[in-house]
Amino acid sequence: MKKFTIACLATLILNLACTPEEQVLTIGFGSCNEPNQTQHLLPTLNNALDSLDYFIWLGDNIYLKNGQWNSYDSTMARYNAVFGQAEFQDLLGKSKHLAIWDDHDAGPNDCDLSTFTGFSTTMRAFKDFWKPDYPQPNKQSYYGRKLLADGKVDIYLLDNRSFRTNKDSTNPTVFGVEQLNWFQNTLKKSTAQVHIICMGGQLLNTAQVFENMSNYPEERALLLQWLSESPGKSIVLTGDRHSGEINETVINGKSIIEVCASPLTANAHPHDNEKNDTRIHEKTTDTQHFGVLQLKLCDSNNGQMKAGLYDSNGTVLFSLRETP
Repeated sequence: MKKFTIACLATLILNLACTPEEQVLTIGFGSCNEPNQTQHLLPTLNNALDSLDYFIWLGDNIYLKNGQWNSYDSTMARYNAVFGQAEFQDLLGKSKHLAIWDDHDAGPNDCDLSTFTGFSTTMRAFKDFWKPDYPQPNKQSYYGRKLLADGKVDIYLLDNRSFRTNKDSTNPTVFGVEQLNWFQNTLKKSTAQVHIICMGGQLLNTAQVFENMSNYPEERALLLQWLSESPGKSIVLTGDRHSGEINETVINGKSIIEVCASPLTANAHPHDNEKNDTRIHEKTTDTQHFGVLQLKLCDSNNGQMKAGLYDSNGTVLFSLRETP
């Protein structure tokens, strides 16, 4: 396992100089934040943020306790209890932050439309805390797209809770028809070199366990088809699992990558024995970590990418690098 010097993170990950026509974009990401369980990753993450352009919170950013999801005030109190701590205030003061939610930000564990009716309350708190600054087509949700690097990078922030139905229901869905139509149409019209899709729960993992998209095979197949047909590179950032891994699949000759980073501070639960056909390494992570994605963007479309998962010692646990 290779270590990096966090102060030189942006330089050392790709170790590439850029010409004036090129840009390097460095994005951190992670999920599952329950600081009552652990906090030993935070100093390393804090140092890394000095070199990150953005950090994306991929859901379960807070863990609402029983009944807190029933009230806007108690939901906001939970945000303040977690992110009001000095360590998190320091984190939020560095870099730029984006966020999506997952079940523990939205309501009870594994909540969907059949088990929970309070999404509007927790959604209002989510928006008031994170203050998303990109266009949102549906006022009852936060899903939307943020353009970076002069339009060379599209970040799609997807809502996997507000429209979700049970996997055993008729025509089950995670994202809902309206959001799926928006995503497909937006993806078709995009001219970006790189599409970064942020979603709670794994997309590529083939194991039909927990809340993986493999439990919704028809919708999963649609998403993968659209990504395979879109121009540019497709990179999916996910969380939720309390273990991290890098997955890759090839569809219609096009590589699609998923990097799952989980947990930040919650307890870790490795899933080494899952029957996941897309994992590019033998095991999953077994400790707290965060992800870093670095993109070298060139006008010629021949950009470069490296993704890695890093633990509290700054050790790279798993990584993937792609160059022309």
